[in-house]
Amino acid sequence: MSSTIVTPRLSASAPDNAPDRPPVGRRRLRRALSFEVIPPRSPAQAARMPRLLKFLDSLGPDYLAVTSSATSNWLQGTADFIAEVTATTTLRPLAHLACTAGTEAELLGWIDHLLGVGVRGFLAIRGDIPAGQTSLPAGHLPHADALVSLLRRIENDNVACLAAGRLGIGVAAYPSGHPESTGPEEDLDVLAAKQRNGADFAITQLFFDPTAYSRLRRRAEHAGIIIPIIPGILPITDPRRLHTMSRLSGLPVPDGLLARFDGISDPASARRIGLDITAEHTAAILEHDADGLHFYTFNDQNTTEDLLTALDQKGISVSSFPPQPPPRRWPPSTDHATTKENHA
Repeated sequence: MSSTIVTPRLSASAPDNAPDRPPVGRRRLRRALSFEVIPPRSPAQAARMPRLLKFLDSLGPDYLAVTSSATSNWLQGTADFIAEVTATTTLRPLAHLACTAGTEAELLGWIDHLLGVGVRGFLAIRGDIPAGQTSLPAGHLPHADALVSLLRRIENDNVACLAAGRLGIGVAAYPSGHPESTGPEEDLDVLAAKQRNGADFAITQLFFDPTAYSRLRRRAEHAGIIIPIIPGILPITDPRRLHTMSRLSGLPVPDGLLARFDGISDPASARRIGLDITAEHTAAILEHDADGLHFYTFNDQNTTEDLLTALDQKGISVSSFPPQPPPRRWPPSTDHATTKENHA
């Protein structure tokens, strides 16, 4: 009598017949490359922005994520900045859109405005719940999966305006767990709900351990989550930046990382050590077949350039990520015309 071996489900969202190993990888042509910037918050920041945008444009990323916050006038600041980006560069903007930015009715107006300034991609997030509250105010979408559904509904209702195209929708993923999550099972279920509602890809929030990324991908694939999960990379420049990452992610800083800075008082030496750590982690992440890299720039061109240099020294060049320009088909080259005459 034969017996049937049933693979245990790793998540409530996993199919009953989940394989005991990750499925065969997608036939990816290349890795994705993207950067994240913050709309300028002062005249001095605005004056430096054209130089940063020109530099990022020269790298040919797949998209440029643009954040939204109270300090940059929320979505109005995002929309104004994106209008400038599309007018002065070839960068493709991905607008952050948070449930906290307004009621559903207010979000509808902002989405229409963002589409009007050229946005065709969104990063749908819930956003931080205001201090002292346990949920968003009445009329707000409660979670990012509902925001994904809203964007897909707008897409379906406005096919003519979008020339029958689709909106690109990204969401957040948490390799080391969401601060409010009960555990990995809930994190997977939330990511699976975002995928079911129409998310195209995910960008990770900050994490300290490169193996956390590989564990997330493995568990996600077993749970039937097939959207690309792009690791988010924030350059480490000193112990203070590590504590900033801790505050943003809700994760404690590993003692081993802090120990790398022991006895270092020179800012230049601390910066070199931090960028070396970031490059090491990035290399380890790529060894786990990451679908791309998403760099948080904090509008700091010098640090972004220094990190790319540190990666290049490890044999990782982001210039290999974007596609090569297609062959020119018109006008025909002189050599081609000569060849045709010789064959006549």
